[in-house]
Amino acid sequence: MLKFFRRGRRQLIDEDEGSEALTESTAKRVGRPKRYLMYGVGEIFLVVVGILIALQINNWNENKKTSRLEEKYLELLKKEFSYNLEQLEKVMGGNQKKGDRALELSQYTGPGQPQLSEAEFAGLFFSVVNEEVQYRPSNGVLEEILSSGKLTIFSDQSLRTYLSSWNGILFRVRFQEQELAKYRYALIDMMLAKINGRQAFYDYAKGIFDLTPSKFENNNLDLLQSVEFESVLVGFLATSRFAQQEYYPNLKVEIENILELIAVQLGAE
Repeated sequence: MLKFFRRGRRQLIDEDEGSEALTESTAKRVGRPKRYLMYGVGEIFLVVVGILIALQINNWNENKKTSRLEEKYLELLKKEFSYNLEQLEKVMGGNQKKGDRALELSQYTGPGQPQLSEAEFAGLFFSVVNEEVQYRPSNGVLEEILSSGKLTIFSDQSLRTYLSSWNGILFRVRFQEQELAKYRYALIDMMLAKINGRQAFYDYAKGIFDLTPSKFENNNLDLLQSVEFESVLVGFLATSRFAQQEYYPNLKVEIENILELIAVQLGAE
């Protein structure tokens, strides 16, 4: 198209050069500037159109790159949060069992001789305190997205909101787990200070570490007659139940919503 306009302009120039040898009419000479202007405007128009097309192509290429990057991170987030959901369900299962054991042990606290053996007491006690309750999700992909400012590549506003609020919800869960850990440590401290820990551990896990029974006389069941022990045990139970019924379920819903939104976005790709 540019060649067409340039050819027309060249023709006008050639005509002008020939007009120096030939006498032309005044009307014809007056008409030529208009034709020059027409061809000049045409060339400018084509240049502008070319620039706009180039910008459009560039924008299309950038959008395509962004779309590919979004799809890549969606796949990575899908794996990460699927793993996080599995880990949360494991933690919830473990916490439920610990709460159940704490509740069962609390049935034997109070004055009078409890109706269970030393071994049964040790089994219940260590089932409560033997492991910490802590949810450890994988956050590598999400942290990379947030720290690099790539959150804006996701086209779904709801997904961006959930991802940006993840750390806040996780912080509340961890705070509750820290409260639970305080009661766990308090129970362990009471065991070390007030009962024969070696004998209790032997009764709980006979044969492990080649440990033999304690040579000291003991009656670990006396701990069940302690009001302090009962209070700490109930504190553990209550904190465990709050985590199980309030904090973990809210976190689970958050993960499931994120996974659902990711699935929708990947299905639309």
